[in-house]
Amino acid sequence: MKAVKVNDSLFKVAEKMSKTYGIKVDELIPQALKQGLSTLNERTVLELYRNKKITLQKAAEMLAIDMWEMIEKIKNADLHIDYTAEELAEDLR
Repeated sequence: MKAVKVNDSLFKVAEKMSKTYGIKVDELIPQALKQGLSTLNERTVLELYRNKKITLQKAAEMLAIDMWEMIEKIKNADLHIDYTAEELAEDLR
């Protein structure tokens, strides 16, 4: 286990939330961090896809989900699905 420092104001927010949810602060913070990192990763992957820096397949791999789940995420983000014949051929290899 590693220790992470948080500033006082962030810790106070965590304390209030822990009381609201009825869990200890030392349980809430790792859960919140995990959820936040997951959300940040998804946003980053969607942005890379939007900017055509990665393929649909690569985006799915980066999020460790299948293609259909990735397509749903792209639809939910109101992005255009750009899947070329070359990408299809590459995915079929």
